[in-house]
Amino acid sequence: MDVIEYSEELPSKWPDTLSKITGLTFLICKEDKYHSSQENENPLCKLLQEHTAGRAFCEQDCTGPLVQAIKKEESVFFKCYANLNNVAIPVYINSNSKPGRQNVILGGRIVSSYDDLVGYRGVAERLGCEQNRIIETVKGVPIRDIDKFKTSMDAIKSTTSYLLHKTKLQKDIEEKITKTSTIIKVLCGINAFEDESELYATALNTLGILFDARTAMFLVRDSVRDIFVTKEVFGHGRDLLSGFTVSETKGIIWEAVVRNEVVSSNDLFELLRAGLPNGFRSLKVFPLSVKGGVEGLIMILDTPIMQEDEELIQCFCRTISAPLENRILLLKRETYVKRGIKVLEALQAIGSQIDSTDLFNAIVEKAADVAEAEQGSLMLLEEETKVLEIKATRGLNLAILNYIRINPGEGISGIVYEKGVPLVVSNIESDDRISRQNRIRYKTKSFISLPLKIKDRCIGVLNLSDKANGEYFSDLDLKVLETIALYSAVAIERRAYYQSSLSLRKISITDPVTGLLNRRYFEERIAEEMERSKRHKRPFSLIILDLDNFKEFNDTYGHLAGDEALKDIGHVIRRCIRIIDIGARYGGEEFAIILPTTDKSDAGLIGKRIREEMEKTPFTVKGIGKALKLTGSLGIATFPTDASSVEELINNADRALYKAKEFGKNRVVLFGNF
Repeated sequence: MDVIEYSEELPSKWPDTLSKITGLTFLICKEDKYHSSQENENPLCKLLQEHTAGRAFCEQDCTGPLVQAIKKEESVFFKCYANLNNVAIPVYINSNSKPGRQNVILGGRIVSSYDDLVGYRGVAERLGCEQNRIIETVKGVPIRDIDKFKTSMDAIKSTTSYLLHKTKLQKDIEEKITKTSTIIKVLCGINAFEDESELYATALNTLGILFDARTAMFLVRDSVRDIFVTKEVFGHGRDLLSGFTVSETKGIIWEAVVRNEVVSSNDLFELLRAGLPNGFRSLKVFPLSVKGGVEGLIMILDTPIMQEDEELIQCFCRTISAPLENRILLLKRETYVKRGIKVLEALQAIGSQIDSTDLFNAIVEKAADVAEAEQGSLMLLEEETKVLEIKATRGLNLAILNYIRINPGEGISGIVYEKGVPLVVSNIESDDRISRQNRIRYKTKSFISLPLKIKDRCIGVLNLSDKANGEYFSDLDLKVLETIALYSAVAIERRAYYQSSLSLRKISITDPVTGLLNRRYFEERIAEEMERSKRHKRPFSLIILDLDNFKEFNDTYGHLAGDEALKDIGHVIRRCIRIIDIGARYGGEEFAIILPTTDKSDAGLIGKRIREEMEKTPFTVKGIGKALKLTGSLGIATFPTDASSVEELINNADRALYKAKEFGKNRVVLFGNF
């Protein structure tokens, strides 16, 4: 029967003991019904039970789980109507004078979230509790982790079941109470430890002190290799045993792992076979089982352990396996989260460099960061030569390696490229696929090489080596890096398309004669500038420039000379306008310049600068032995003083231009000043 047995003198004391150990409220229920308004009840419950309805609700909510715990003979966790988390633990009272009967330890009364606290206050208000009483009662109530609460209660049930399993002499009971109470205290707080090293140290200190262990070790299975790694050592031989590792296939360790049972040996040969240093005479191995598999070992050396104490240590190990499992899962989750964050950062960094010359460096650097590799290289296939060339490196001088060219199918990178399959190698010298001596420039013998593929087409290879911690690359590294390799291949391909699109975009928006922007792009930009000016309530101006007497120039010197002159005019305009201004060829010999955030006065100064620069610039035409002169007339209009729409602004700038022509040409006219 999976319930707690204990002697009759303990029931009234045990809830108080549990309360002192855990800081929580516990009551003993000697009937199959919960009675409200008990003296040692939790203050949160007492406040509600001051009201008739509250007492009725409390008795109803707590009696049901109490009966269920007795019926099922197992602990029942439940949340009551007031949003408090509770537990009902069945116990079996056994005495010589009375037949056995079942009671329940009822308690907990914890708040596991802020919503629970808000819900409790709502219940108290609906029952009619005074606001100041509610505030005073909930003040300082801690928010507790529900999983830690359940683990602590399971620990209490597990450890006390051993204590109360048999009736023994009072002295033995008191000794076991001391040991068990200590273990309960440890187990109740074990989930609150900040890191796993505190868990390991506390577990060994508990066993070492309670059972007078001369030497004790806490080992945890390595997540990659089939070995157990020492995490903490207690007692004698710390220096000898620190860093000790043992294969799960070695003798007594293999027996403990396969049988998942406590094994012991006084055979010196067995101890040496397990890899222990010379000098130890006995060993007892306690496996820590997680979901049927052994994930940890507690090894006690040179210490005689009585059978009863061995059972208690086994109980301790079974209970500590839960937080150990949590730690293992937490470490794995933290590892995955950290790697996930690194991968996201890598993808973001690579994505942000698509239009940059640093893309190749970003791929190598971020992939190496994720894999914790000290060396790496990126090789891409050159379409013209059909060979792999190094484009970026980490930990290697690119200038030194720049001469290297590798044909597909040659060397490690060439083979990975040709086959399109990644290669993960733990030891280059012993791997049958490679079997070559490690080069002196590499610290470790492990590397990973991945193809960069777009669907079935391979475009390059990513190589990484020398893990910072000295370990070899794993399948987990491969899975993570495959994501980066896929994204990198897409980024490289997009970069090529981006470069092509930039060229095409430039061609599509540029006037081929003057090098200025064309009319279509000008119309897009002036509409955008109009909207921006309206949104930010700032002016902007427009200059329209027309060359003076340009038809006669073309008729005299020819259209080729005219194109040369237009090209030179484009240079003049670019020299005179600011970086924020937009110069465009509007059509024929007419030009337009958008001046963002510029009022009419400042626009007039820019127009004057353009006119003067044109006037003093000699225009040289091939085949003509003299420098020619060209002038221009400029009209300026400003939004919003001169126009409320793009069409009106262009029209008014054009009208100002016509006035400049009427007034004698080679001048600047502002709309509204004529």
